[in-house]
Amino acid sequence: MRVCLWSILAICSFSLTNGIPCFGQVSQSDLKLMQQAQKEYDAGQLAQAERDFRELTKRLPSGIYAHIYLGQALFEQSKFLEAIGPYEKARSLEKSGGKLTPDQSRILTDQLAIAYGMTGELKKVHALLEDAVQQDPEYPLNYYNLACASAEEGDKPKMLANLSLAFKYKDHALKGEQVPDPRADSSFRSYLQDPDFVRLIGYK
Repeated sequence: MRVCLWSILAICSFSLTNGIPCFGQVSQSDLKLMQQAQKEYDAGQLAQAERDFRELTKRLPSGIYAHIYLGQALFEQSKFLEAIGPYEKARSLEKSGGKLTPDQSRILTDQLAIAYGMTGELKKVHALLEDAVQQDPEYPLNYYNLACASAEEGDKPKMLANLSLAFKYKDHALKGEQVPDPRADSSFRSYLQDPDFVRLIGYK
């Protein structure tokens, strides 16, 4: 399954401090730590950012953006298993009233799905994305990630059906995003010579 860098950039294009209202009362020391952590993240100092975002999630456990940033800092270090917890916490906070834009919500779901996929949690990929499809039926990456999971499981009919839907809704991708080329994704490696896959992808 792919590691999607456009998602990392898109979800973290906002300033952490823009989300202060979602944290409730924030002390000056907490604000300073937010600014430091975001500066480290933006500079690619991921280990330092991870440390400071961990501290922020302890100080501000209901801060949805702090959990997202911690997940991203871990994800970018290929710590996919560790990234799952912060992502799941952010989704839980969103369901209980935490504020994310629709695009941020989509990307959070996408990143969590990839983290599940990278750690072999394919049942969780299905559960997460089948729910996402019900809520957001025209977002193509939901179908693409389901196709990845089905390909990994050897379920060719479901893989083809979901990949077809991903292409059908490709124009509903986020700005700056596109449906990935399955030929470059390790999930589909065993299907590269499959005639039905080749026909769907449209190359010979």
